Amino acid sequence: MELKHKLQMLMKARNLNGQKLARLSRVSDSEISRILQGKSRPGLDNALRLARAVEVSLDFLADDRIEVEPTAAVDDAPTAEDRKLLALCKRIGSEEVQRVLEIVRILGYEAAMARLLGMSSRPVIERLDEPAVEPRPAIPPVAPSQSARTVASA
Repeated sequence: MELKHKLQMLMKARNLNGQKLARLSRVSDSEISRILQGKSRPGLDNALRLARAVEVSLDFLADDRIEVEPTAAVDDAPTAEDRKLLALCKRIGSEEVQRVLEIVRILGYEAAMARLLGMSSRPVIERLDEPAVEPRPAIPPVAPSQSARTVASA
């Protein structure tokens, strides 16, 4: 796909006209007009500015053989929140984390079903600043070999 077609497609996708693209890229609107008409190919500096303005790689914009913009690499680096959760899971231990997640899944399912069936008169989410109407039953300790269904029926 030729540069002019790529640029037209990208401008349309980003709702840009020639003047807006000129402002974003700091390339003259007359140069952009010549590029869109296929009368000119931008120099390296202008090509780089255009690529940045329409948020694609310079390779994609300049190389007519590349038809599709390669997807940007996904950032797999853990965030600060991810690191905090991982550290907490490490301290608790994997078996305990799995047990907690399973209990939360079961309790969430039971609360949702009770609410759907109209069997619950109290809200599923309670505010901490309001006193609880009735005490909550304690969750019994579960041996690692017991299944989640055993926990649910207890």
